[in-house]
Amino acid sequence: MRKKILTAMAALALASGPAAAQGVPEVAPGMHTGDSLTMLVDSLQREVRMLRESGAELEADARDRRIWKDRAKYFNVAYVSQSLSLKDAPGTWRADYGVALTRGRTYYLHKKPLLGMIKFGIDWTQIDINFAKYEDKWGFFSGYGYGDYDGGGNYYDPYDDYDTGGPEDMYQAELAMAVGPSVTVNPVDELKAALYFRVAPSLAMLYVADELSMSYGTFFTFGGSVSWKVISLGIEGRWGNVKYDSLFDVDDYDGSGGETPEEEASPKWKVGSMRFYISLRF
Repeated sequence: MRKKILTAMAALALASGPAAAQGVPEVAPGMHTGDSLTMLVDSLQREVRMLRESGAELEADARDRRIWKDRAKYFNVAYVSQSLSLKDAPGTWRADYGVALTRGRTYYLHKKPLLGMIKFGIDWTQIDINFAKYEDKWGFFSGYGYGDYDGGGNYYDPYDDYDTGGPEDMYQAELAMAVGPSVTVNPVDELKAALYFRVAPSLAMLYVADELSMSYGTFFTFGGSVSWKVISLGIEGRWGNVKYDSLFDVDDYDGSGGETPEEEASPKWKVGSMRFYISLRF
């Protein structure tokens, strides 16, 4: 249909005289008018194809920018479920509550998505702040010794026999940067799913019984998220070991027996958490 319309337009242009036919190729000697019309139609068709290809490239570039480049940064607000444990301690401290804030960017390793929808990248979290609050329910920092279970399986609270005003509050925080690989899949429209692993060198802090201990700790994070345009939901596991040296004296902590006094005075605390977050990608 389009070819018929173009042919009719070219015929009208030729019939309208030299003035109206300005810009139309003249018929070469020995060439029929039909041949000239065919050349004109082919030329117009080539121009239309070029315009279509150019439009398709512009649309692809706009889509790539909208889905990948304009969504590379992330800002997460997380609820943290965290635990703290120590070798030879009677149990595990579980946080009353916890929160975390992270901000970073994904640097993709290739321009075009593999299979039209997959990109590998490196995540760099410039800042990762994690905070949790506990209660020292076992009397570890009170000086009254650990609580334990009696023969009937009932928990013995060491604070029952002392007028202590209740267990000590414990506050734990980490300030970190993190880096690691990620893979992102864009199956349809602006829906994306991502998996990632990060290593987070951290400044770790624990405040309890009016004492503050600061130490270095290496944490690891593995998680995933699902995003639609700007909004993203995710979950990640986080774990690591920290030595809170200044909270301990050699006489205060009884290690396994095979350690040196220096090792006994700075036991390793194991930290584990799950973080559930909502994220803005921009």
